[in-house]
Amino acid sequence: MSGFAQAERAHVLGVSIDPLSQDELVDAILAWTDPLTPRVATGVNAAVCNLAASNTEFAADLAEVELRYADGQSIVWAARLLGFRIPERVATTDLIYPLAARAAASGTRLFLFGGKPGVAERAAERLLTDAPGLLVECSDGYVSAAETEALIARINAYRPGILLVGLGDPLQQRWVAEHRRRLAVPAILTCGGLFDWTSGDNPRAPGWMLSAGLEWLWRLLIEPRRLGARYLLGNPAFLFRLARQMVSSRPGPR
Repeated sequence: MSGFAQAERAHVLGVSIDPLSQDELVDAILAWTDPLTPRVATGVNAAVCNLAASNTEFAADLAEVELRYADGQSIVWAARLLGFRIPERVATTDLIYPLAARAAASGTRLFLFGGKPGVAERAAERLLTDAPGLLVECSDGYVSAAETEALIARINAYRPGILLVGLGDPLQQRWVAEHRRRLAVPAILTCGGLFDWTSGDNPRAPGWMLSAGLEWLWRLLIEPRRLGARYLLGNPAFLFRLARQMVSSRPGPR
């Protein structure tokens, strides 16, 4: 379990979300210390909720995750409309820096798995600039089924405290669900395209767009082919599902 009471969780489109601030989330991940029982944290945004609503296997994998946090501003707004309290959006692209700093200070090792060849290494270099002394190892995400056993052996031999899996949804959740019991890692964080942003390969949105909850629009502008359907079709679908949940959750006439 995540260590947070079920009653405290928000529920958005069938996905339960732990109402944590960034500092609380860093504390929670670093508090997972038993490598015999790996625990998993994953960020939730509108696309994750849409995918869970349409993909039963993904929904089942997501339900097995110990900690789910609001990685999209849409989730914060939706939860509040539904009467739940989530203190803030915790973007994984922001979370990684205090998490790496705390890991460096405590000697906790990180393993970055995912992305195109060289991207995770460039992300690690950027993290080392902000968190000198950080212990970090990397692998790109182009690992075949035949190579997976060797990768797991490499991860376990490195003994990381935190494994970041950046394969994108739903592949990363499926990979974790299939292999978590053989990973001697206390904390696993699924992180999508985090390494592309941390490495600097993709520039972050301007501050005003981040503050306005418009980072999705920035991502759409720089990757229109890959993300067009996700946002142009996915956002209206999310709003439709949210409206349906709001109507169904209203108390009926007495």
